[in-house]
Order: sequence, then structure tokens, then C-alpha cells
Amino acid sequence: MKQLEALLKPILSKRGRQIFPEEHKLPHIILIGTHHKTGKVWMGNIFRKIAYEMNLRFSVGTGEAIPIEADIILGYHSRFPLKALPNYRGMHIIRDPRDLILSGCFYHQKSNEPWLYKPQAEFGGLTYQEKINSFASFDDKLLFEMEYSGHFSTQEMLNWNYKNPNFFDVKYENLIIDRELLLFHQILTFLGFPGSTIPRILGIAYNNSLFSGNISKSVHVRSGESGQWKQYFKAVHRRRFVELFGDALIKLGYEDNNAWADN
Repeated sequence: MKQLEALLKPILSKRGRQIFPEEHKLPHIILIGTHHKTGKVWMGNIFRKIAYEMNLRFSVGTGEAIPIEADIILGYHSRFPLKALPNYRGMHIIRDPRDLILSGCFYHQKSNEPWLYKPQAEFGGLTYQEKINSFASFDDKLLFEMEYSGHFSTQEMLNWNYKNPNFFDVKYENLIIDRELLLFHQILTFLGFPGSTIPRILGIAYNNSLFSGNISKSVHVRSGESGQWKQYFKAVHRRRFVELFGDALIKLGYEDNNAWADN
């Protein structure tokens, strides 16, 4: 770790915008696909700064509403208008749905995202935040999150096309422990960043990751550690998860079978 910090120190210490020449322009659009609570803010911070450093255009959005006149696009729900993109490379991040649901449960109780404040007919006119906070116990709040927002995000991950060769699929859990940036380097190479730009870009990725010690935890990030669901999922949550999602964890590569729900 110290060796990596020493290597990156002269890169991280650079101030100001680094304008790259035309030969460093990308031959294709770069797509960054996330889901709610899978590192959306984290990736947004990294790739927004990469775009700034490289004098590239950056945009965010979802589905057909995404401004595609950009060089780097962050998709909040990994829904991209791929047919409208002639040439692209991308990365797609998934997360253990159990940790995703737990993270969302904590987050939605106090976040100020606008959609949490919109009255919902299915909740009797309550907003999502009012509804989740109406439950007296955390156990019931967790079940509610599992059946609503967490359900939506888990289905998004299950519906993703994992056979698309233009995307590098990666687990959030592997990224948050990539302190030596080996996985980040592999991803950046896949995305087509010129080799001469990668050291600077790795510096940006390092400086904007929790493991650098430079990022303060906020309402968006409680911990980032994987496997936290084990502290909160009781038998009722395990059973309900399997009822709702079946073999989802097996399909996503987080379990070999559903025996975890019986423990």
C-alpha cells in the first residue's frame, strides 16, 4: 500500500486541468452503468473528474433521456440507448442485493433525493421516506425496502445482458478492496483509455475512493464494506428474500445455492 502511495504521490500532487492532445481523444463513447446503491456517486465523482482532466464531455441520466452527445456517460440505472450509439465500451457494476437492500434501507430514511418526497398513491398518499419511517422496527423497514426500491434494483441487475462483449461487468465488492488499483487498471484499459493517460487517471480513481482516506463518509456512504447484511438479516428477511428473488444470488455469482437462507 505504501509503495502504491509513493508511486501516485507525484501524480496526485498535480494541480489544475491536464489538457490532452487530440491523439488521446477516445475512439468511442464510454458508458458507466450503475444501479441504486452500487457506487453511482462514487463512479460519478471519478469519471466526472476524468472527463474534466481529459477535456472530454460528461453526461448523466437514464434510458432515452440520456444526452448521448458526450464522451463519457453515467447511467443511473444501467439503461442506455445502445441502438443509438454507433460505437461504445462500458463498465457495469453490480452489488450483492442483500447489502444493496440494507444500504438502501438506511439511506432512504434520511436522504434528500427528490423522489423520496413525492406522495405515492400506493402508500396512501405518503412519500417513500414517510412510509419507510412509519414502521416502528428496523426489521419491518428492511422488509419494506426489500419489497420496493430494493426489489426494483435487484431486478435491474438480473435483467442486465451479461453477454454483451462491449461491457466489463464488475462487482462493487471487488472494486472497494482494489487498493492497488489492479482492477481499475484492467477496466481503464478495457474502456480504451490511452496508456499514457492511465497513470493520471489511476491517481484520480485512488484519490476519490474511500480506501485513500481522502473521502469523508456521508449519507451516501455508510461504510462500503461487504457482507453487512449478515448483521441485520434475520430468518424472516432470509425467507422473504428467497420468496421474492429465488435464485438471484446464484445467477449474480454471490452464492452457490440457497442454503444461506437456512442458516
